[in-house]
Amino acid sequence: MTWIDRVEAYLDELEVSADGLTRQMKDMRVDQVPPARQDSQSQSGLETSLADKVNEGTQRLAEALADLEKKVTQRETLLRAEDAPASGLTLLEKLESLNDQRSDFLRQRGEMIAEMIADINNHAVSLFVCQFHLANLTHDVVRIMAGVSEPTTYGATSGAEKLGGNLFSESA
Repeated sequence: MTWIDRVEAYLDELEVSADGLTRQMKDMRVDQVPPARQDSQSQSGLETSLADKVNEGTQRLAEALADLEKKVTQRETLLRAEDAPASGLTLLEKLESLNDQRSDFLRQRGEMIAEMIADINNHAVSLFVCQFHLANLTHDVVRIMAGVSEPTTYGATSGAEKLGGNLFSESA
């Protein structure tokens, strides 16, 4: 099997892995709440169901990431192969140096897959930020209703502002 054939097989596998990771990231939403329980099922059953669902999603995500990490070692093997083009430090650069129709097509596929992975990264960062802020939602609502000064965010030192709400003071 030639180097270009191995690169094509690698890109096929990488695309499948990236597609699987994309599907898994789309399944990982901030608003994952299972359907309401009926009659005899307890509230703790709801919490267990949600925890199980999140744990299953996290496990599938970990498996997809492990699969993608294996592709890094495959890429390194392709880059260091004896029959690989000498010029270029990345697969895309090596493919570009070949200057033929097939290598151009593979380079374009590689760029498309790189964009997919960048989108996955953006989605993951967005999920993290949303979950980070939602984790403090109750605390923030109580703080706003009580009229407590807002804490600094991300190290900002612009001085805390006094909120106008004192809802708790007024009701007391």
